[in-house]
Amino acid sequence: MIEFQNLSFCYEENVMPSICDINLKILEGEFILLTGRSGCGKTTLCRMVNGLIPHFYSGEILGNVLLHGRSISSIDINDLSGIVGTVFQDPRSQFFMTETTGELAFGCENMGYSQSEILDRVSNTVAQLKLENLLNRSIFSLSSGQKQQVAIGSVYSLGSRIYVLDEPSANLDFQAIKKLTYILKQLKKCGCTILISEHRFYYLRDLIDRVVYMEDGKIEHILSAREFLNIDKCQRYDLGLRSVYFENLLEIQSDKKMSEDFKHKSFNFKVENISYFYNRRKPILKDISFNSNSGEVIGILGLNGTGKTTLVSLLSGLLKEKSGSIYYNNSAVKSSKRRSLSYFVMQDADYQLFGSSVWEELLIGVNEASQETITKVLESLGLENFKERHPASLSGGQKQRVTIGAALMKKSPILIFDEPTSGLDYESMGKVSELILRLSKEGRIIFLISHDFEFIIKTCTRILFLENGRIVQDKKLSPRVLKELSTLIFQK
Repeated sequence: MIEFQNLSFCYEENVMPSICDINLKILEGEFILLTGRSGCGKTTLCRMVNGLIPHFYSGEILGNVLLHGRSISSIDINDLSGIVGTVFQDPRSQFFMTETTGELAFGCENMGYSQSEILDRVSNTVAQLKLENLLNRSIFSLSSGQKQQVAIGSVYSLGSRIYVLDEPSANLDFQAIKKLTYILKQLKKCGCTILISEHRFYYLRDLIDRVVYMEDGKIEHILSAREFLNIDKCQRYDLGLRSVYFENLLEIQSDKKMSEDFKHKSFNFKVENISYFYNRRKPILKDISFNSNSGEVIGILGLNGTGKTTLVSLLSGLLKEKSGSIYYNNSAVKSSKRRSLSYFVMQDADYQLFGSSVWEELLIGVNEASQETITKVLESLGLENFKERHPASLSGGQKQRVTIGAALMKKSPILIFDEPTSGLDYESMGKVSELILRLSKEGRIIFLISHDFEFIIKTCTRILFLENGRIVQDKKLSPRVLKELSTLIFQK
């Protein structure tokens, strides 16, 4: 059993506590969903369970966390790692080996188990979690979902009975989420205790026992699974929660009037028969062609490994096409020119954060900007209270919003976003959607890579669906197209 007793914690560099007066008991074998708006304290609470606080993150602790009646702070971190297993949002941050089988065995080796026991544990892990196709693979060749599976497997091989997962679906495609759901079902069936911090719920609805909703560092609601699933639409939106049932998203879209015409026709961006490969025998993209005009918000969809990121890297000039051409206002543009025409917001926000404060971050690469303009951008993203904070001290969702704010400050006619809602709650996702639609009304072309179906429905006017390096669907978004798309995605 895990018990939080009057727990508060303030990070060393912060003035205000991240969590305050937390009281909660988690029973053995329970599946707990931890949710709430971005920055509400979910990650901090997870760190209290797995020992990262106080062993890695320092600060002031009031109260206590008990594990089977014993204070976690008194348990040696080496012993704790065999009891509590953690899977981070980005599994790359917890890998120690460069190939998968070695990674599955690494924790056991580190704990000093014999070779025969390590082999037994790894074999059992592979069989229970169905990881056979991931053995003896390079870590660098894996998709995000496959990396997530290896991370869970490496914890499972240690025999951990408590699992802490921090937004595990944030970077996964629909197929990878299906596999994640299967693994979580297996863990639950084995009687493991699971604490999962998450904003996306549809894949968890048959697994959760209780839901803990946090706000401003405090627990505001503790709900049974039935109570949570029966929350009405208005209350869910008030709490900043995403939809639990995928089917409801299609109904919401049916009520939305799709924009058929764009007010701005000031420029076009045309892709004609482009291909890209590292090895000629295995092209990543083959004969990609499409035309786009000012004001369009184009969703680039498809399973991991179908060439989505390669395509937007070509559009932005980060890569040079092997064949074909790209045109801006009917003139062919080289990759160097495309870099000046576009701004690319990457999936991993840490790659694009360089300033010593959020305010400074928004000014990087901007020639002129009034204080009023910067303040409006911060307010539109809910970041006005964080303007003096160092970007590295923010939550994952807050970092994501800072990189989006930097894009808003640029005047580029073409904007590209790679998974811009990764780690965002419903409210923050809605704000990003509104901002992107506002930018499209200014006449810019927006390209979005996303596996967030709720965001796609709210934002995109058109979708390109990639499969095996080719565009297999290119359609304006409508209720009928959405139903076709959902079938294409979820029946794969």
